Amino acid sequence: MRKLFILLFILFACAADAHAGIVLKAMAFNPSKTEKQSVPIKVYLPKEVKPEHIIDKGDLEVGYDNQQGSYFVYGQYELMPGESVEREVEMMDVWMVPAAEIESMRSELDKTVKLLAETDFRERVNFLKENIERKLKMVEENQKAESVNPERHISLFRDNQRLMESAKEDLATARGLLAQAKPVPAAAVWRLILIIILFLGFIGIASYFIWQTQIKVISTPTFGEESRETSDGKENAVQQDDGKPAV
Repeated sequence: MRKLFILLFILFACAADAHAGIVLKAMAFNPSKTEKQSVPIKVYLPKEVKPEHIIDKGDLEVGYDNQQGSYFVYGQYELMPGESVEREVEMMDVWMVPAAEIESMRSELDKTVKLLAETDFRERVNFLKENIERKLKMVEENQKAESVNPERHISLFRDNQRLMESAKEDLATARGLLAQAKPVPAAAVWRLILIIILFLGFIGIASYFIWQTQIKVISTPTFGEESRETSDGKENAVQQDDGKPAV
């Protein structure tokens, strides 16, 4: 029996529509010039692709390879001598890190930095923040770059995944510092409150005595006023005496 030769081409192409995602093309042909043959097609999908990410697979079936840990599409075709067959699989573009995931990490990072701002871990968490921010910015820059080559697009995504995993490890380290940071003891808090209360009480008492002193000063006549009152009293007495008939 003549040996069967199958030529399989796997091509990636970006679809024209931005929502169409990535198209995988597979081609096989019957190399025989005289015999009709059954030609199989089996194409492994990128490991990130799941059945729910497939938009259109034509008449191909979907299978899963436990050893390789990835899905594949397959089909069997009867081809005449020299005949070829081409099939396409259209997939969603899952090779993007969601912007919401990046912003969520930034938000959690900011909260962690604020909580550690007044602790001994201040410098360390700021160092971790710089590393995390640098990695997140690299991911964003990679995703902004337009690539006409889908293989490059997928390769960049896998680089971004490694950056995200590294950033998540740094963030986990920062969260771990929160558990190590020493909280302010409750006794110290109550001591501080008591000191404030005593201080306010002292201010209140001092203000009361100052107020009482000022009242006494205002109500007590001065030396000049006392002399004038005494002189006026004597003059009144003399006038009264003058008014009496002499004995």
